[in-house]
Amino acid sequence: MKSHSASVWDAPSAFGYDDIALVPRVVSELTHRTDANVSVRAGILDLNTPIVSSPMPDVTGLKMMQALAEHRTLALLHRFQAIEDQVDDWDGAFLASRVGVLGAAIGVTGDWRERSQMLYDHGCRIFCLDTANGAHQQVGKVLEFMRDKYNDAFLMAGNVASAEAFSWLESAGADAIRVGIAGGAVCETRVETGVYVPTAYSVAEAARVRRSALIIGDGGVRTPADMCKLLALGADLVMLGSALAGASEAPGPVVVYENEKYKLMRGAASFGVQHDAGNERPEYVEGRETLVKYKGSVVNILNRYVAGLRSSMSYMNARTLQEYREHATFVRL
Repeated sequence: MKSHSASVWDAPSAFGYDDIALVPRVVSELTHRTDANVSVRAGILDLNTPIVSSPMPDVTGLKMMQALAEHRTLALLHRFQAIEDQVDDWDGAFLASRVGVLGAAIGVTGDWRERSQMLYDHGCRIFCLDTANGAHQQVGKVLEFMRDKYNDAFLMAGNVASAEAFSWLESAGADAIRVGIAGGAVCETRVETGVYVPTAYSVAEAARVRRSALIIGDGGVRTPADMCKLLALGADLVMLGSALAGASEAPGPVVVYENEKYKLMRGAASFGVQHDAGNERPEYVEGRETLVKYKGSVVNILNRYVAGLRSSMSYMNARTLQEYREHATFVRL
């Protein structure tokens, strides 16, 4: 009988962002990189960019939502606050923009029924079931409930890191699935649990089995190049956390340290976030707190990432993201 430990010898060799590089093997016909169309159209999503803001308390609040809505970039309002406060932020962003590029996160335990109902009543149609382990039967139960009760809603779930878990969530009714575990800049899951798969590899696994759900590459995106690689591997959207946390529109004040400007960035399972959410004595901490460099307006960040993507698409002779995935080839470094 084969032991579980023996399976280590059969384990695949994973790869991260820095282990692969894109290779242009075709002659490009694009006159300029602006000929590359980076929009995403799927279900009720009508986006100008394939970028999604992470539903973290130090990334996506009211100002971030308003700024991203102006550029038709998907923003997911974080859930680490009282329901009334989340709904107030939702109203402030939605009433100002009136565009369908705003969503909100809910949990899968506690007040998720009341929270989802109030958000739905105020116009929210994009929901992110925000939990660390998306391959859990409770996530499936919430998906079933949400699908039956809000049949016009677009449902995101996750996170998962394997083809098997992706397929399970897809079968459970998720419209989009966050792919990536323990790859985030302030995630301590890898250190505390031993659970970790490089996001690039996880996205490639999901792309091999995907039938209909959108793939959201989520975790550790530091540069436009990382985003490009995830999209070329099969992601439909890429979630940015720390890359946006330094923007002026991100929640929290600017901190000056040794004449440099920073903003606070905390993991969702960090002590500070759990404490602010009402858990004064967290039993378990799986996220850290750090400072990220202040970057000014989020518009500058978006422009940099979109410009990098369009340039990469021009190397691959790709006018659309679908062509980009079809034309892209890689080398292992």
